[in-house]
Amino acid sequence: MWIPIVLCIALLVCFILAAGVMKTREMEQENRLMQSYMFSMEEFYAGIQSRIDATRKYRHDLAKHIQTLEELLGRQSDSSEIQDYMNNLKQRYDVLKHQEFCRDELVNSILTIKKEQCAERGILFDVKVEDCIYNGIEEIDIVGLLHNLLDNAVEAQDRITDGDEKGVWFSMRRDEKNIWIHVRNRVQKGEKVTFETSKARKEEHGIGTKIIENLVEKYSGTMKIRVDEKEGIFEEEIILCCKE
Repeated sequence: MWIPIVLCIALLVCFILAAGVMKTREMEQENRLMQSYMFSMEEFYAGIQSRIDATRKYRHDLAKHIQTLEELLGRQSDSSEIQDYMNNLKQRYDVLKHQEFCRDELVNSILTIKKEQCAERGILFDVKVEDCIYNGIEEIDIVGLLHNLLDNAVEAQDRITDGDEKGVWFSMRRDEKNIWIHVRNRVQKGEKVTFETSKARKEEHGIGTKIIENLVEKYSGTMKIRVDEKEGIFEEEIILCCKE
């Protein structure tokens, strides 16, 4: 009589131990993926900083070059060639300025990269960003948050049937205490949003979303998600509390 009971208890203990081992392995794998992902984010952040430095130098050199040419124009009697060359430089300078979404160089660089990605894929990318400096949030965290939010939105467009409307709408603003971020993007109409990934490395699916959730928690923020599967709209609103 006692043998079946002892056997059941032994099986239960083995099941609990096995479940614990599996859970531990899952956590270890998730931690490894998280560390790998954060390393990738640091590399991405370093790349953006290099891009910012190069753009800043190019803008400065271009402005100085235009200034020098303007001084030369005042000394030349026949200055048509110089004038044409300077006008060309000014056009390039204006194009560079028009690429700017806001004065925050980090935010601006991330949005410019995503705009280029969308342009390559024929995706509408609409941005409305308050022209200010988004301090109060660590730079590496801004990179991780915006990169993952927009990466998810752009990736969702790859799952939409060709010929159907595609688009990503992004807005960002702040006050003394909070930063508001709103992302709206198209999804395939009539299909249930499952958050499945089309990335080659399936094992990393969910890490980006977890990064977003961790950052919202880190800055005592809130996150709201709204899905309209009938109209094919996905919206995500995030509010972060700025640190002093």
